[in-house]
Amino acid sequence: MFRILGGAAPVALALVLAGSTAAVADPDTEYSMDLSSASATVAAGHPTATLISFEAEPYLDNTRVTLSATGLPSGVTARFIPPTPRLSGHSVLLLTTSPSTPAGPASITITAITISSDPIGTSAAFGLTVTGG
Repeated sequence: MFRILGGAAPVALALVLAGSTAAVADPDTEYSMDLSSASATVAAGHPTATLISFEAEPYLDNTRVTLSATGLPSGVTARFIPPTPRLSGHSVLLLTTSPSTPAGPASITITAITISSDPIGTSAAFGLTVTGG
């Protein structure tokens, strides 16, 4: 996996898409979210999945995050299993297309936000290409 920790601007969010791995690190969040794959191609009417992993400072390990996906094409649903993982754990992103989902590429943003009185978040891009059923 590729990760960026730090950078020239401490408040900048860094995103790296390299090979089949997407990784994000914001030096102010003290945790990162890694996708096992940065993209997928799926036939309309079929599902695809990718593993979401987190790395966090030890004091954040038991903190839970809510996950969301934006930019979904028509007919695509996103489900996270579990929907509120701990930062010391994993979640599976399951994208399910319908037979009527239009063919073509889409850029989906996966966002994690801590469940706390002072929420912090990070996000990663996921490319989905839907082909004819």
